[in-house]
Amino acid sequence: MPREAKLYSSSSGSAVRAFIKFRANIPPRWIRNAKNSRKRVEPELVRSLAALRRLRKTRPGAQIAIKMANKEARTILDRWELAYNKESFYRGLRILLELERNGSSKL
Repeated sequence: MPREAKLYSSSSGSAVRAFIKFRANIPPRWIRNAKNSRKRVEPELVRSLAALRRLRKTRPGAQIAIKMANKEARTILDRWELAYNKESFYRGLRILLELERNGSSKL
C-alpha cells in the first residue's frame, strides 16, 4: 500500500514552508508521479467539458441536466487542479533544494 503524501498537506501546499521543514531530497519520481496523476485525469475532464458544452448547445432548457453536468465537471476540475498544484509544489521544492546545494538549478 502506498504511503500517504503528508508533506504537501503539512506545509499547506507552500514549497517555501516545506523547504524550511524538510531537509532531504525530492526524487524526480515524485514529480513524475504527480504529473502522471494529473495527466490521468485529463481525458475524463475533456469528456466532461464536452458533455457540458453539448448539453448547453443542444438542450438549453434542461437546467437540471446542465447543473449536474456542471457539478461533475467542477469536481473533476478540482481533482486536476490539486494534482497540478502538487506537481508544481514538488518541482518548486526540488528547485529550492538544488539552489541550496549547487547555487543553480537545471529545472
